Amino acid sequence: MSTQGLEGQRRSYNGDLCTIRYVGKVEGTSGDWLGAEWDDPTRGKHSGQHQGVRYFTCLRNHPTAGSFVRPSRPSDKPRGFVEALREKYASEFEQRRARQARADADANAAEEKPIEFNGKIAEEVGFDKIRKQLAELEELKIVLLDGLRVAGVLAQEASRQQIEDARGDIERICPKITELDLSRNLFTEWKDVADISGPLERLKLLRLNGNRFASAVGELLFERIEELHLDDTLLPWDQISAAAARFPVLRSLSASANQLSLILTPISNTLTTLILENNEFASLSSIKALASLENLQRISLRGSRIETISESSTEDNFQFPTSLTSVDLSRNKINSWQFINKLPELFPGLQNLRVSGNPLYNESVAPSAVTGMPEKPMTVDEAYMLTLSRISALQVLNYSTISAKDRSNGELYYLSLIGKELSASPETAQIDILKAHPRYNHLCHIHGEPLITRASRSTDPNMAVNPRSVAARLVRIAFHLGPESTSSDTISTAGIKVEEIPRSYDTYQVKAIASRLFNLTPFEFRLIWETDELDPVSKENMDIEDEWDSEDEDGREASTLQSSEDDKFVKREIELVDTTKDIGFWFQPDLAEARIRIELPSRS
Repeated sequence: MSTQGLEGQRRSYNGDLCTIRYVGKVEGTSGDWLGAEWDDPTRGKHSGQHQGVRYFTCLRNHPTAGSFVRPSRPSDKPRGFVEALREKYASEFEQRRARQARADADANAAEEKPIEFNGKIAEEVGFDKIRKQLAELEELKIVLLDGLRVAGVLAQEASRQQIEDARGDIERICPKITELDLSRNLFTEWKDVADISGPLERLKLLRLNGNRFASAVGELLFERIEELHLDDTLLPWDQISAAAARFPVLRSLSASANQLSLILTPISNTLTTLILENNEFASLSSIKALASLENLQRISLRGSRIETISESSTEDNFQFPTSLTSVDLSRNKINSWQFINKLPELFPGLQNLRVSGNPLYNESVAPSAVTGMPEKPMTVDEAYMLTLSRISALQVLNYSTISAKDRSNGELYYLSLIGKELSASPETAQIDILKAHPRYNHLCHIHGEPLITRASRSTDPNMAVNPRSVAARLVRIAFHLGPESTSSDTISTAGIKVEEIPRSYDTYQVKAIASRLFNLTPFEFRLIWETDELDPVSKENMDIEDEWDSEDEDGREASTLQSSEDDKFVKREIELVDTTKDIGFWFQPDLAEARIRIELPSRS
């Protein structure tokens, strides 16, 4: 078998796609070999190097993307476009006809009813006409031919006349295609793609994911396509940029999983959506060349190893246009709130942000020296509040629309943490602390300043709480677990955990906090507010409070009765039942602290 011209060829072996990277001898063996780079890098055994000798280099940065196969090994037969189209969709139509025929056999032949086809009522005709309609491919609008070993218009090399005839077949057989998926096939030349897409005058979306193009796009032109997918093609950015320039009305481009680490050349300014997920950008400055895209509205950098804004402190500043409102930075390596603080400067039009799945959210909300509690990873709610409170124009965070109440709660919580941080630090550190919180002054203007209680001031009896301050909008809640056989008065301070919570929180949010503090199953417990008020007991008609005299027969005050052996008063307890009402519904406005007992369900 001749091996001439095999290098760069796409092949499929038992359904596994590969690209031939080497043809020739391998030291220590007899005969010729083909060096194959597998599309699935776990399929191979090495990276093109054998016993210290480099025979070929794989595009994929993976240690097992390559292996050697014999030229005589039979490969899977390639297909032409129309052949693949008919094989997939005509067979599907045939199956549908068979199912319809079986249904027809069970129906009452004497009564012919209207037939629905694609949601429309067909004419009252026999099934012969319906079967004929189903067999036609010309109504297809969305065609998926991914992984069908399509090599081009025709399966093998052909003359230009044969190719033109095949293009005419495409135009006649399936003229209404608007979306075409040719991913994971055998394409190596852009001209083969152009020969297929050219006759499709309604084509708007083209997917070429997982193909391996050996040459540049050249002077070819794709005039009607508005959305292009080049994921996992392993094309370098300059070739991606050059290809996009040949799509004059391109609006959306996806170039994910291409091992991209740096973007230096600009790209078509017609783009409004750019998807660059699962690449290898270490910093946002790696893509600063994209800041020139004046029409860009959405960019996704999900899973692209981004850790910093800039790799160098001396790097020039850059800023994306205000048209860019949606940014996805989820599942990267962001581990600093300073990164989040910089986003409004970098993306001045930012309204929709995804940033979940970053290491930052595995950290504690603040050091234990500030919170007075052991450090634990922040909850989803805490991460949500502390992120939205740093970006004033944000409207959607992690797919969740930010309500006015969400923003108020988040900003109050954020201010309370800043207050704790300032209180736990000397006054000389205040300037440096506030540098880490650039929205502090603005938030103080909206909500009032948090109460700063440094050691030198915390014991001052003349200190008053400003009713506009953050402190006035928070309630300090001491949670403790209620033991089944012990009075709550015996609970040690070690079992008490304190949180400052906005009064606008509802019971569900308070229960979520309690769940985190004590590692409890959410909502499988009750919250009991132990008030300082007294209720009478063991008297007739005790349930009629307005008929009870607060003094007993001897004129002793209630406080005295409470301490006697025959107690006549108990502390009033109120259950915070599950409701969407604010906890301020229970707590009076001047209440600064509350003690809440957590009662677990009975185990009996």
